[in-house]
Amino acid sequence: MNRPPITPKKILIAAAVLLLISSQLPTRAATTISSIPRSFVRFISKPSAMLHRMSATLRPARTNLPNFAGGGDLADQLAQARVYINTLEQEILELRDVSQSLAQIDALLDLGGIRLIGANVLGFNGDLKNPILTIGAGEDAGIRDGLAVVWGAGLVGKVISTSDKTADIQLVTTAGTKLQVRIAKPTTDGIAASLPAFIEVADDGRSFTTEEFSVDAPVAVGDLVHLADDSWQSRSRGFLVGIVTEVGKSDRPLLNSKVVIRPTLSLPSLTRVAVLVPVD
Repeated sequence: MNRPPITPKKILIAAAVLLLISSQLPTRAATTISSIPRSFVRFISKPSAMLHRMSATLRPARTNLPNFAGGGDLADQLAQARVYINTLEQEILELRDVSQSLAQIDALLDLGGIRLIGANVLGFNGDLKNPILTIGAGEDAGIRDGLAVVWGAGLVGKVISTSDKTADIQLVTTAGTKLQVRIAKPTTDGIAASLPAFIEVADDGRSFTTEEFSVDAPVAVGDLVHLADDSWQSRSRGFLVGIVTEVGKSDRPLLNSKVVIRPTLSLPSLTRVAVLVPVD
């Protein structure tokens, strides 16, 4: 035989009976009983609040949804929707860029003992001889002078000054910069040995050159140039300074070749970077 279903009427009758019973109980007992639902609510709310804080930290800030119900003709609402969609598409592209950069860093090096502090670029001084980026992270994030700055697998520069909330980054293409590097074939099988070299920034401030290789040296267009300079932060060694774009005649064409190297990144145009901050 089926039991009769619970109906709103039965619930009201049960609630009335419970109220009548509790009104006849001693004060201490009634207080104890009434605290049970409150304790249950607190028990549930604590993990819920914790999960909310975690999700708010992990998920990106959402673009404010435009109000399409605020009146106006259909053309205005359609224009608002298009702007909103374009903004979302741009945010998706930026997130993909960040994800790709972190994946490149993870695949390139063992960064044990290092925190990658990401920061937005606030400005560029426009000077190709002494190019400097200002970023929106500083001493409060653990950034200090001398730390290397990268993006993806590419070397960006070095921190030269800091404040509490900002830092200045001198780009690796600063005039007069000389670097010890290793030039390697773009392969992961480990067969081809890398070649050591010293390179320096060219007069155009956009590339590096070296003329120390003989004309028969196995250096070719497309070879990758990795930092190997002892004067730089140890964890930055191995990041890409650039790629060989030209192997041509030097001032001594019968003996040496002139190798031209371009950075893998358009450094003055960067909108985000990552600073290699040691874990204390």
